[in-house]
Amino acid sequence: MSKNPKIDALSKFEWTIMNELWELENASARDIIDALPENSQRAYTTIQTYLERLVEKGYLSKKKAGNVNLYQTVIPRDEIVDGATNSFIERVFQGSGSSLAAYLIKNKQLRKDDLEQIRQILEEGDDDA
Repeated sequence: MSKNPKIDALSKFEWTIMNELWELENASARDIIDALPENSQRAYTTIQTYLERLVEKGYLSKKKAGNVNLYQTVIPRDEIVDGATNSFIERVFQGSGSSLAAYLIKNKQLRKDDLEQIRQILEEGDDDA
């Protein structure tokens, strides 16, 4: 198992699996299949392959319960989201969060409730700053 997984190295389907595991907390391949949306269904062996890859990459741990492997996330969701977001902003917007925000606003990617939430965050200020 990798000790330091690349936080931005998840494929789209790996994100789908990780999101299900963060929700379920501890699951078998069958549990994952049952939880996946219909448009994300894959064969049992395919799910097992993805799970094993995620173990090898260091995102999941695995333990045996009888004849079944149970998988659990190793890294908290917010840590992986932070890493993926930072990597995306660095690659696409040359590290400029304001350029990302401007893009989202200009291209109407934010709903009114998104803008209201941002407004509230700005009004409250950032205690970490």
